Amino acid sequence: MKIKAEFIKQFIKDMIISFVYWTLALSPYMIFVVKTTLNQYIAWVGMQAILVPPLGAIYSIIARRLKSKK
Repeated sequence: MKIKAEFIKQFIKDMIISFVYWTLALSPYMIFVVKTTLNQYIAWVGMQAILVPPLGAIYSIIARRLKSKK
């Protein structure tokens, strides 16, 4: 049970970190290159909030497992 609790905590941390990282990294591109309006930007952040956290956390799990096998 302890392993599952630690896994869930790490998964949630990875979700938060991936959302913050990708939103901060891509915001200048969306604002200055794509020239989104405020409504478009808010919709984009909402889309980020749905897609990025689980995908980022899954990627982190895969990367850790590959790293531990080396």
